[in-house]
Amino acid sequence: MADDYKEIDLSKLRLDPENPRLRRDLSEEDREPDQLLRHFARTYNLIELARSMADKGFSPKHAEALLVVEEPPGSDTFAVIEGNRRLATMILLADADRRKELALSAEWDELSAAAAAKGYSFDRAPAIVYGSREDLSEYLGFRHITGPAQWRPEAKARFIARLLQDGRTVDDVWRRIGSKPRPVKRFAEAHAVYEQALEVGLDGEPIEAAFGVFYNALDTQGVRSYLGLSPQRDFTGLPSAPVPADRVDKLREFINLLYGEKDEELPSVLRESRELKDFSEVLLNNEATKLLIETRDLKRAYRVAGGGKTELLVLLKDSLSRLVEANGQAYEFKGDEEVKANVKRLVDLVRDMASRYEVEDE
Repeated sequence: MADDYKEIDLSKLRLDPENPRLRRDLSEEDREPDQLLRHFARTYNLIELARSMADKGFSPKHAEALLVVEEPPGSDTFAVIEGNRRLATMILLADADRRKELALSAEWDELSAAAAAKGYSFDRAPAIVYGSREDLSEYLGFRHITGPAQWRPEAKARFIARLLQDGRTVDDVWRRIGSKPRPVKRFAEAHAVYEQALEVGLDGEPIEAAFGVFYNALDTQGVRSYLGLSPQRDFTGLPSAPVPADRVDKLREFINLLYGEKDEELPSVLRESRELKDFSEVLLNNEATKLLIETRDLKRAYRVAGGGKTELLVLLKDSLSRLVEANGQAYEFKGDEEVKANVKRLVDLVRDMASRYEVEDE
């Protein structure tokens, strides 16, 4: 529960080094206040927020208050758990030296001057103080996992993993954040596989950049079989090393195929995420998988795996159903020349198909 609302001096507010949106590989040094501000200035589009603040100021009337916790307790210093982009923008609008140090555009100085001319000051920020991060987890989970301001997949996975690392079960987490068991398990597993990939020395940058593809790939039958992943129903907490030790080489190959390899100038075998289904079918076939690794030609490997058979059978069954219906209606038009011409075209097509699929024509 929130303790109270107050306005806090900007000097007492800190960007959160544990923010789930920060890249996992951000070093401890880069998570220090000055470096973290630099990271926000370079990574996030803060200028839009700056324009809004210069126009309207920053108060609960025009924007949400920051959500903070006192860390460490009794220090009179507060970590901003929700609202880091807003805090970074306020700091930059309030401090000309910081703007100069970070070599920001001249527009920042103009916006700061425009805000001052309207009487807006950014020396203090409206904030709601919570007793602990734990008190905020339910709100953050609902807002950013299932709610209106959803994080990117990698941030969701980090947040859920952090909750599970604190000793909660999957059931605890999904109920707490208003989600469902399956997405919580999927994010937890994806985070665990990602951590395992880093532990064996794989490059995490491409995974971070396209974590959604990684997350969705791990949910396909072919990838799960290839990596030897246990059914998600088997774990109730954060899984540890989900990929068995004898499949670590498969994990390396899977990530190589999924993202490519810069050093060896190998592209991803996927041109778009919709091809994950084909990729999954290939990995279920040893011969097709071997061909994919050798040629990196997904279409060719998919054909070797018998890809498209399911779709073809659906089309054939649908066609048969429609022909049965048409045959019933065609009886009363058996003398119609236009109907006969179309039936002739169907007969010719069926004979051609019979020849192609080596069906005896009786």
